[in-house]
Amino acid sequence: MDSSDNSTEEEKQVPKSRGTRKKVTRKGKDECVPPPNPMYRCIFMLENAQSDTDKFAALLMVTKLIKAEELTETTKRALINAIGLGFLTRMLRTDEAPEGCPPHLFKSIALTILSCFVSTCAGNSALYGILPSLAEIVQHPDAYEDDLTLIKDAYICLTGIAQDSGGRKAIINFEVVGQLVDTYIAEGYYHEEALKVLQCVILGEGSGIWVDEPEAFTKLMNHVADDFSREQGEQKFVLCAILSDILPSLPSCVNVTEATWSSSLHSGLADIIFSKLGREMRNQGLRLAGVTLENLGASWVVMGGDRGQQLLLMMVHLACIEVRMSLEDKSLQEAVALASPTTACYSILENAINYMISNESLELEQKQKQQLYAALKGAFHAVLSFLKDVSSDESYTNKPKTQLFVCATIRVLGAWLAEETSANKEEVYSVLPFLCHTAKYNFEWNKVKPTKMKKKSLGSQQVKATTKEKLPDILRFLLPGLCHLTAEDTARNILLELSIDNLLFEYLNEHWEGLRYVLGPHGKSEVCEVPESQITSSTEAMVTICNIMMNIVVQEAERVQEDCFYYTLLKFIFTKVPDIPNEEQYLALCGNLCTLGLMILRHQHQNVKGSDFTIFRFVQSTVRFLWDAHNVEESQDFSTLVVSSLYNPHWDTLRELWYLGMMTLSNILPTIPWLCDFLIESEWPQTIVKTWVIVREGGIEPNLKTAYEDFLCHLALSSKPALTTLRESGAEMVCRNHHLHDLLSVISVYCYEVNKEYCYGHFLYLKTPKHHPEMHMLMVSQWLEDRQVPIEVCSKVSKSFLKKFRSAPAPDLCSSLAGLDKWRKNIWASVLPDEYSYLLDQLYSFWKKERLQQLAIESSVARMLKKLHKRYKLVLITNGSSVAQWEKINCVDAQKFFDVIVVSGDLDVEKPQKDIYDIACGELEVDPSECIMVGDRKDTDILGGVNAGVAATVWIDLKMHVASPVQPDFTIAKVTELVDILPLL
Repeated sequence: MDSSDNSTEEEKQVPKSRGTRKKVTRKGKDECVPPPNPMYRCIFMLENAQSDTDKFAALLMVTKLIKAEELTETTKRALINAIGLGFLTRMLRTDEAPEGCPPHLFKSIALTILSCFVSTCAGNSALYGILPSLAEIVQHPDAYEDDLTLIKDAYICLTGIAQDSGGRKAIINFEVVGQLVDTYIAEGYYHEEALKVLQCVILGEGSGIWVDEPEAFTKLMNHVADDFSREQGEQKFVLCAILSDILPSLPSCVNVTEATWSSSLHSGLADIIFSKLGREMRNQGLRLAGVTLENLGASWVVMGGDRGQQLLLMMVHLACIEVRMSLEDKSLQEAVALASPTTACYSILENAINYMISNESLELEQKQKQQLYAALKGAFHAVLSFLKDVSSDESYTNKPKTQLFVCATIRVLGAWLAEETSANKEEVYSVLPFLCHTAKYNFEWNKVKPTKMKKKSLGSQQVKATTKEKLPDILRFLLPGLCHLTAEDTARNILLELSIDNLLFEYLNEHWEGLRYVLGPHGKSEVCEVPESQITSSTEAMVTICNIMMNIVVQEAERVQEDCFYYTLLKFIFTKVPDIPNEEQYLALCGNLCTLGLMILRHQHQNVKGSDFTIFRFVQSTVRFLWDAHNVEESQDFSTLVVSSLYNPHWDTLRELWYLGMMTLSNILPTIPWLCDFLIESEWPQTIVKTWVIVREGGIEPNLKTAYEDFLCHLALSSKPALTTLRESGAEMVCRNHHLHDLLSVISVYCYEVNKEYCYGHFLYLKTPKHHPEMHMLMVSQWLEDRQVPIEVCSKVSKSFLKKFRSAPAPDLCSSLAGLDKWRKNIWASVLPDEYSYLLDQLYSFWKKERLQQLAIESSVARMLKKLHKRYKLVLITNGSSVAQWEKINCVDAQKFFDVIVVSGDLDVEKPQKDIYDIACGELEVDPSECIMVGDRKDTDILGGVNAGVAATVWIDLKMHVASPVQPDFTIAKVTELVDILPLL
């Protein structure tokens, strides 16, 4: 085979016989005329060789005529092209040798040449054909012990091939990886070189190196980890570095818990971490600790041995010390010089923080908690001080290594901010502008590949040495922390001044565009596969952005209403939500965008045009998300409302989102009249009612029942057609079957015809405001979140309390207020995790305060009662347990307005029974016929007044749209209108 056939196009352009006027070929009796220059004379001879024998003879002439130091890259390329990789491959594969010569002469010469020219041949696919021959040589070194240089040259060739991507992939495809592992384990001649080749491939290909041979990874790890656990000298730290290089390539198919190397690695690592070592050796151990946490997780450290928990704590403490030593009182250049051990410590801190916050099985004594917190606080004080210093030095962007180290520092701070914002608050606030600036800079840099024009537009301080590599996605690491920070007034104000909402919207759009092939409409020509890891990462980022935006919308209502930016965001949501697939992995994203859209719509509805079709598609998608969450078809008895199978795997995450979505939708119904019509046209409300018809009593979870009832009440109160439709769907029967008292008061129909005489009276009934437990529990969850309790724990605690509070009646000890407090507090104690028990007293005080605050009497009502009390005798009648009701009465100081207060819990009767009214009238020493009854519930207040035979009934129509064939004698919209009708009685 002619050697020129094996050259690439680029190589063919290299001059092959410089010094000749023309290339002379043999035709007939014509003869070649070689050029006089030795270099080109050799090339000429090689190119015109008629057989392998002739070429071999010419090759021998090369070694005599050319000195290595005379070769340039150009002449090297010309020379190897003239020799031909095909010829060298044939020499490698032959086992013959001329008589009287060493048995491996041809192989030795071929490898000597290849080892010299391997860098020149980089990227030439013809070179990859020698891989099987190279693997055979290094795997059987004993066969070549008489020529060890041959083995050494084989490794030089393998190392050269592994330098480029094509070569590394060829090593994997030719299954040379497993042979290199076997060679290293066998510990033959130059076996350390086999490991170096493997490390080179791992560095470039990661876990892809083991794609065809995952068992080779296990073999290698078993061997290295076993030596690592047994070694006690300096070799232990050499193996430590090797393991740090190998472990990141862990194949996903390997079961770590069953692997032999797992326990050996844990044992060897514990030996280093628990030993008193010099800083350099300790940093080797910390590097491996960072790698293990990154790839095996903190749970592997804790569960991997008897001292697992202590090992994790020691890792964290040592990492904190190293971070402080590397950052405190150091210049930027000095800190960057220590970047390698410092970033390893960052990895330890990030993974350990995430684990310790989310894992309830980690049992620490109070002293350990205090020591750990103090260590972390000190480390992050150093981090914050370092970043504050860097913020005043814009030159850090000029050096890639410096820039990457600063980004790594911001990343670990993001992990701390995601879980802890109460410490170092002022320092955090001071670096927020720098964090946002860096995040924005990196984001804009990564959006478009840098160009010369772009570099000019970015400014001189932003020009970096490298313009091809993407920068770390800092904003992604800061998102969880921003979620906490936007809940705090000071931090939120700083962030909004920095236009964080605009940046987050751009970032949201960027992630959406990255997933447009799975989330949005596209043509057939655009279809392509999106990695599952990218889908997961992008959806998580977008969900967190939604949570941040929700914080802003709730806390900055005026800004949301006035800033046109939020209308732009709303339009984005209107347009994108309908394109989200109705699949399990996108439910959280869909629910968050739907809820955020509803929250913004509440403030921006005046800017939404009725002709805008996108809002109808958005509402349709929102209804789908809320509607599909529950059904009876998947319950075991077909009469219980259960979470659907699509939502159930993620219901712990979706539950609070679903309730928030229902509450937000309910609250905007009175604001947007056409929305009620749309909901009725969708038939979702009718389906809710019809579903409840077949649901057994008690077949609906209490919180769920409350959410649905509140939604249907708002719907009925906001639209007369909706009210009529609900009645026709059988809502009244559903209300009676499932004890939906509030909804029943809206749509009930009582067929009573009562003849009354309108008389002057002395008897008034005034209801206390209603308590909304679902809203109250959301406030409790927010209170816990503000104290750095994870959101999933907040939700679980509040929901568990509400369930126990409703299901378990107060015991006998609740006969006093102290007993009632003790009973309620015990319920909170039973649902609050032990690590947050220190919050119990504060939590109970907050819950009780917020609960009672909802009962406050408005000033206008108080003034009316004071005025009436001067002229009339007033009685308050209320249903409920004695202690609980008197607690409310005392809270609002109702005694000063009423002559008599009657609580059903003190008696054996309650409204609407006639006896309780007789008791009240007896206390006043008046006849019921001399009294009037005022209340806002027909089923207890108005009906009770009729049963008692009062002179007149006055109904407070808080819902405004309720109609009934049995009407009270008077109807008022609010209680203060009572003074207007009293003169008519």
